[in-house]
Amino acid sequence: MRQDPMDMFEELDEVFDRLFAQMDREFFTSRSSTCEYRTLSDKDEDPDITTPAPVPNLRAAPEPVTEVHTIGNEVKVVAELPGATDDEIRLSVRGNSLIIDAGDADHHYRTTAALPAVDPASMRKSFKNGVLEVTFRNS
Repeated sequence: MRQDPMDMFEELDEVFDRLFAQMDREFFTSRSSTCEYRTLSDKDEDPDITTPAPVPNLRAAPEPVTEVHTIGNEVKVVAELPGATDDEIRLSVRGNSLIIDAGDADHHYRTTAALPAVDPASMRKSFKNGVLEVTFRNS
C-alpha cells in the first residue's frame, strides 16, 4: 500500500511525460513518405484504398489524399490543395500515373494517383476553393 495517495498521480505524470516525449520524437523523425489515394468506380460499392510507391516528402504536412472516380466514360481525379493557386499547379501523366506538383515555398504538394487506361491528351483541369479536379476520357 502506498504511504502517500499522491504518489500514484506522480507515477502517472511520469508515464504520460515519457509517452508524450516519445510521440514528439516519432512525429518529428518518422514522417511518412507515401501518400494515400482512393479509387472509386460507379460499379464498385466499396472503395479500394491503395498506397502507391513512396514519393519524396517535400513539406511538413501530410500529402493530400487523391481520389480517382470512374464514372461512365470519364475518369476524374480529385485532390485538396489548400493554399495553392491555379498558376502553381503542374500536372503530368507518366505511364498510368498522374503526378500532381503544386504550391510555393509555404504550401508545397507532390503526390501521384494511379489511373486506369485514359487518353492523356483529353486531360482537363479545374481548380476552385483549393480543390483540384482533373478529368480524362477513358481510352
